[in-house]
Order: sequence, then C-alpha cells, then structure tokens
Amino acid sequence: MNDQFDVTIGIPVFKSVKSISETLCSALNQTFGDIEFLIVDDFGHDGSIDVILQMCRTHPRGGNIRILSNGQNRGVSYCRNLIIDEARGRYLFFMDSDDLIEPNTIQLLYDALVHNQAQVAYGSYEIVDNVNNGPSQVYQKAKMVLNGEDELAMYAFKYNHIFHVSVCNVLIDLSFLRNTGLKFLDVEYWEDMAFTIELVTLVNKAVLLSDVTYHYIRRSGSLSHYQTRFFLEKKELQKNISVIDYLKEKCSFLKGKTYLPYLLYNLEMNSFYIVCHIFSKFHRIVPSFTNNEIRHVMWYPLHIGDIVNNRHRFVPNVLFYFLSKMPMCFFFPSIWMMGKYKKAI
Repeated sequence: MNDQFDVTIGIPVFKSVKSISETLCSALNQTFGDIEFLIVDDFGHDGSIDVILQMCRTHPRGGNIRILSNGQNRGVSYCRNLIIDEARGRYLFFMDSDDLIEPNTIQLLYDALVHNQAQVAYGSYEIVDNVNNGPSQVYQKAKMVLNGEDELAMYAFKYNHIFHVSVCNVLIDLSFLRNTGLKFLDVEYWEDMAFTIELVTLVNKAVLLSDVTYHYIRRSGSLSHYQTRFFLEKKELQKNISVIDYLKEKCSFLKGKTYLPYLLYNLEMNSFYIVCHIFSKFHRIVPSFTNNEIRHVMWYPLHIGDIVNNRHRFVPNVLFYFLSKMPMCFFFPSIWMMGKYKKAI
C-alpha cells in the first residue's frame, strides 16, 4: 500500500451492514485515480467489516482500503478525529457510511481545489428522503471562488439554507486542517455542525461548485429522526443543546466579524426550533424539561450594544435578545405564538 495518496476518503463505520456495500462502491468507483479508502470500524459487530473485507479481496481497488479498528465503540467524532490523524492523502474527504457520491465527485472537487489553490472545495448536494419516501431535494450552490478572510464564513452563514452544515461533501487540504488544530467535539449529536461552523471561519480561500456531488440518504431508524419513536430521551436533546451552547460561547471571541450577526441568528433559530420541539413533544420526552431548562436554551451570548454596532440581521437579533430577557410569564406565550406562526408547533 502507498505511503502517500492524493486523496483520502474517510468513512466511520458502525452498524452499517445494510448500506456499506453501496456506499463503499460509490467511493471505490471514482474516476479519480490516487485515493486511499480509510475505514474506521467503531466496534459495531453487525457484519459491516466482513462486507468491507470481501470488497478488499474482490474489488480492483481493494488494496487501497485500510481499516482501523476501535477496541470499543467510541462514536463518530472519535472516528473522524482518528481519520484526520491517520490519513495519508494530501486532501481529505469524509463520507457517512450510508450516503452516496457521484463517480466524478473527487475529480471535480480536486480539480477545483488544486486549480484555484484553495483550502477547501464544496460541491452541491441532494437529500434523499427514505424515511417518509418524500421527493428528493437538491441544494445547488452558485459556482464561485471565495477569496479572502471571512468570505466563506459570510457566505455560509448568510446562505445557510443551501450551505449544508455537514462535514461531508467537502474536499479539504489536510495540511491546512492539521495546522488549524481543529477537531470534532466529543459529542454524539451535531458534532458536524460545530466542526463545519468553526472550519469556515478559518478558511481564507474556498471553491463552491454547482455540480451535485453528494447524496445524503435519510433512513428510518436513525436517532436523528425523533418522529419515528414514541418516547424521546431528554439527554438526546440536551446533547444538541450543548453543541449550540458551545458555539454561542465561541461568539464572544468573534466580535467585529461582519458575519457574526448571521451566525448568531442561525444559532438562535436552532435554539428556537429546539424549544418548539420540546413544546410539541413535551409528553413524549423522558424525563421532562423544567421551565428554567427550556428558558436556558434561548440564552443570547452578546449584549445589545454588540447588535447595534453591526446592523446585519438587526431586527431578528434584537428580538432574540429581548426574548432571552423576558420574564417567564411573557417568554412562554411569545415562544408559543412564534412557533405557531412558523408552523413549528
């Protein structure tokens, strides 16, 4: 096996026996030549690794598959951090073990990144709904090069409805990534949100492609699909909240950044939808949230003067600020009315 590759595709694997063959085939069948396929076995014991070993023996590129095994289940964050440390490629691409990529995905992203001497290259993507069998949704970025400090962050936070908060579907210069010291938080939920948000604030040059290069497959049985289970564990939502809290705390170090109001708005909207989810599923959450715990979700990390000094997203940020300061008797009716208006409750 080579000691150096142009690209590493990193795939954490845990209980993926139903999907890993199709996922890994979409990676192995890339038109781009020099790829390491780095698999991290997260102690799933469901036969996933047996499928991968069979592909090592039978696929023409099987010799470039490398498997790292955890001695116990460590979670996706640990696996992705291990991939960052162990990858032998100059550039790194993450995949989830139940998603698919186009045959030319790596070639497109590699050519764009190298030609523009960028640090990251993002493709457009499709979400395939296998939970409700709904229509697929395509999120297409405009083709562009973002060159300059904070340019990618401004785009990502201003247009977050098309800039997917996932670590997948981006080719990253691995030397750049390692030099930043950025790693995934040791959490079970929304670790990709924290990583993506921090990453874009560190990038000085990025390329966006309009080509659809990644297919996110929503599958039933995922812990992220709360609607498929009658009882919901409070601790799951608390882990989501902890990631938002972490990112809000980081905002105090970003004062003066032009993108900060957009980031704050996005974080507060995530908090708002979490509270709406708690309201709408209140009797299914075990144990229940207290009023103070619900109130905490909407805390605002900056002072009113910080909002005034940078007037982007001025009205909604002022609204969220004062909402976080309201007495409890006004806070809950306000959230309820906003949730009904947004059809989130």
